[in-house]
Amino acid sequence: MSTSNGHHRADPPARQYAEAQAQQEEERRSRQVDALAQLDCLRAVPRADLARMVELCVLRAFIPGTTIVNERTPCDFVYLILRGTARLTLHDRAGHEVLIGVLNRGDCFGEGPLFGDLFRGASVQAETICYLLQVEREALRAMLETAPELAAALRAIYRQRMVESTLGRVPLFGRLSPLERAQIATLLRLQHYARGTTIIHEGTPGQALYLIEEGQVVVEQGGQAIAHLDEGDFFGEMSLMAQSPHNADVRALSPVEVLALPADEFSRLLKRQPALNTQLHEVVSQRRAANTAIRRDQERATQLTAVVERGLLRGTHVLVRDPQLCQEGCTICEDACATRHGQTRIHVNGVMIDGLDITDSCRQCRVGAECVEACPSDAIHWNENGALLITESCTGCGACVPACPYDAVQLVTQDTTSVSPLWSLWHRIKRSARLTIPLEASQPQLRADKCDLCHGHDDLACVSACPTGALQLRPVEELFPF
Repeated sequence: MSTSNGHHRADPPARQYAEAQAQQEEERRSRQVDALAQLDCLRAVPRADLARMVELCVLRAFIPGTTIVNERTPCDFVYLILRGTARLTLHDRAGHEVLIGVLNRGDCFGEGPLFGDLFRGASVQAETICYLLQVEREALRAMLETAPELAAALRAIYRQRMVESTLGRVPLFGRLSPLERAQIATLLRLQHYARGTTIIHEGTPGQALYLIEEGQVVVEQGGQAIAHLDEGDFFGEMSLMAQSPHNADVRALSPVEVLALPADEFSRLLKRQPALNTQLHEVVSQRRAANTAIRRDQERATQLTAVVERGLLRGTHVLVRDPQLCQEGCTICEDACATRHGQTRIHVNGVMIDGLDITDSCRQCRVGAECVEACPSDAIHWNENGALLITESCTGCGACVPACPYDAVQLVTQDTTSVSPLWSLWHRIKRSARLTIPLEASQPQLRADKCDLCHGHDDLACVSACPTGALQLRPVEELFPF
């Protein structure tokens, strides 16, 4: 603005102060972006995306010995290390703690769930005073959609961490040092198999040792299941050790990702690691004995086949009823479920295993859930407890109902009790103001419904209502030590 005589009026002090503050803020943000750009995990990310990421970061400090992330507790954040060192550990299938590596400046952790790694976890403990940038995971996930370089950088870390974690979870490799496992990791080849694919055919020569990174497989002889393998397990070693054809089929029960160690690299590894060779021979002997025992025990073999076919190993827990503690014809648990949810989501008299009734209900499939794959609106997600939850995004299309191989999903009329009072009032006003007669009768709104282990409640309605304790939620590994 200028005066009538052509001279410019000086900015008032308030404006000068605001401009100075804005300049200081801009310089501060520039320094923050510079700090992010110097971190190894973010070197390839454009400054514009780093500037957006600065807005999401909160500085945190942890003293030595603090557990920052626990592998058994869900974590909602991704962390970037600015200064300090921390130990990354997890427990293998035998329950032993394994050191995966030591994290330093420029490393990150907690990125797994960004890419669907829901059930795998690791613990991180501060070894020195650690200064970290904490980023809320869901906010970062939303940013990744428009930041491809950042997504690629974090995904590369995720892939590397997946390989390291898979090796660490296999007791066979868990006893090796992180450096030795890192050397093996460079030899592994990632392979993907669709559900139902036969990965190994009986009678064919061994090509590799396979480590299951994600998914589940069944080992079969003559069409009968003799073993079930999960993430962190391995297969194919018998043929390689004996230098003979495979003696069984291995079939993918879900989409499976394996890390394959080629046969020639496998042989060289055993020569370099005599202790590993000895351990592997012990594993082979134990597996042969177990396979022989289950083939001779027809009842056990039939049970295992039924367990696999009914999907009882797809999740971490199942609802189990002890008939000896339950009065004949009692349906208290089913009635309690229907009272809470509007319809029963579980059914007793499912499949009998060792005298226990495994109820018919959602298996809460951890990997490759068919309902999730079939849903066109991305309305089915795992919650923090590992249960599959049907969200508000459900359109009632019904695609998930036939997709579930265990008949655990049903279409039900939309529950209007959860609709807000204002929304209900608006609909009443609309109905009262309607002056025309509809040409077609209105259809009830549908939605998909299934057991989600009573998400949003502090208890399981069915378990709490059982007067004798006959119904329990039991760990799969405890019930089926196959």
